[in-house]
Amino acid sequence: MKYKKWVESVERVRGDRDSRFDKLRLDKNERLSNFDGSFWKDVISKITQEHILAYPEVEPLYERLARFLGRTQDNIVITAGSDFAIKIAFELFVNPGDKVVYLDPTFAMVDVYCGLYRAERAKIGYNTNLEADISGLSTAIDESVSLIVIANPNSPTGTYIPNDTLSSIVLKAGSYGIPVLVDEAYYGFCPYTALDILDEHPNLMVTRTFSKTAGLAGLRIGYIVAQPNLAALLYKFRPMYEVNSIAVLFMAELMDHWHIVEEYIRATAEGKQYLLSGLEALSIKTIDTLTNFIHADFGTRRTGVLDAFRKDGILVRGSLPVKGFEGYSRISVGTVAEMEILLASIRRNYGVR
Repeated sequence: MKYKKWVESVERVRGDRDSRFDKLRLDKNERLSNFDGSFWKDVISKITQEHILAYPEVEPLYERLARFLGRTQDNIVITAGSDFAIKIAFELFVNPGDKVVYLDPTFAMVDVYCGLYRAERAKIGYNTNLEADISGLSTAIDESVSLIVIANPNSPTGTYIPNDTLSSIVLKAGSYGIPVLVDEAYYGFCPYTALDILDEHPNLMVTRTFSKTAGLAGLRIGYIVAQPNLAALLYKFRPMYEVNSIAVLFMAELMDHWHIVEEYIRATAEGKQYLLSGLEALSIKTIDTLTNFIHADFGTRRTGVLDAFRKDGILVRGSLPVKGFEGYSRISVGTVAEMEILLASIRRNYGVR
């Protein structure tokens, strides 16, 4: 059978086999608490059979999203999460042998797309203070680069690059005609945005998702914002229908009831402070972030704590893959009530009641 033989070199990890439902999901930075019952019932009541039987009507969502962002429809491309937005950028900009610059570690699909599009990887690491090598990133920018991807804040590190630094990177990239993709999956938890500098840079695109603050991870919906010329090029790579009808409905309803998202952001911030204080009381070192996750160093008790989490139905991520920080575990944050469940499990392991 004829196929692209180089695809064999691309490694993919299969998804979870065991259900994550009915557990405290602190491993993937999703919304943890349910939506308000009245909002949920109202949205569900608007689902008709036509949402299943007919093809999605996505175009009206462009107008609503443009109003929501204070932009025009010509600035926007709706995508199946920021994941697909990044894929579109690879399809538009990256040819085999081109160099792609990105943070390491970062969102795993960036590395996967480098493999699938046969790009040369230019990975930008972190120092012993968990700071991205901005100097190395700037030095990596030359005529061989076709795309720069910066998750900001970045996952799994949780680190953030301020707009003045980001602007200098985008400006240098622009001198070589290189597009820069800034993935703002955690915008909302992080109060800063590269949209503030978008009008200054025709080579900048900002991607966002409704999976994090909005809590629609299971519906896979997001978008790209760019200046019209760039957005028009990206729009050419959209599938026939960008997202499904249920995703369109929920996204529209949430934009009309954005206070629900804002309330969850506030509740998550309270939960984070509660968790950080609880861990400090146990002399557990932590790293705060501008996201809905933190890092915690359980030291010599790490194995026992992680085992206790599994027994208690609590899901967390493993180590932070940065030299000097391997002992830290990433923990998604929710409300105070959810964080108390986590702290109770930790206290039991530490012999505290």
